[in-house]
Amino acid sequence: MILQQSQVAAQVRTIILDLVAVVPSITPQTPAPVPALPPVEQRLHTLVLAMKTLAELTGGRLNPYMEQQFKDYAGNLLAEHNRKLLTPSEERWLGVVNFAESELGKKVPLSGAHYRGHLGTWVRTFYPHLGDRQETRLVNGVQQPIYVYACHDPVVAAGLTKAIEEFFAHPSPGAALRQAGAFANKKAVVTA
Repeated sequence: MILQQSQVAAQVRTIILDLVAVVPSITPQTPAPVPALPPVEQRLHTLVLAMKTLAELTGGRLNPYMEQQFKDYAGNLLAEHNRKLLTPSEERWLGVVNFAESELGKKVPLSGAHYRGHLGTWVRTFYPHLGDRQETRLVNGVQQPIYVYACHDPVVAAGLTKAIEEFFAHPSPGAALRQAGAFANKKAVVTA
């Protein structure tokens, strides 16, 4: 019985070695080179030609969203090109909602008691010392001025964090803002 087991084991070993000998060796393949993009100047020239052609085809009437997309693309190309040429900067200017969502992981809703507009008003009302710089940015599909804060400054980042935590902890931030007179400068709604 022991002899049979050793013979079976020897046969199994022989079969396994034969199978391993048949398997081809796999050599790692080198990845294909990634094609390089044309220089920024050439891409911008191609974009301008494409915009001229589209304007000719449409009689000068481009969809405003498409036109804005072209402008954004051109701006992004130039910004990326310039960013590579400039020395790196540690500055980070964010709106309060961007800061809350990207840095603190908060989800700031579009409506409700703790919505985006009230968060910005909260910071401007109760923490005006954090800054008053405004930039025009795309907000809900509309270009409008928004307040941006120097999030690279630890004092400002700590102040924004405190303001945002207080805002979300407050049961009725809208009522607190009304009481503080935050909406006093708003025009009265005229109803006919």
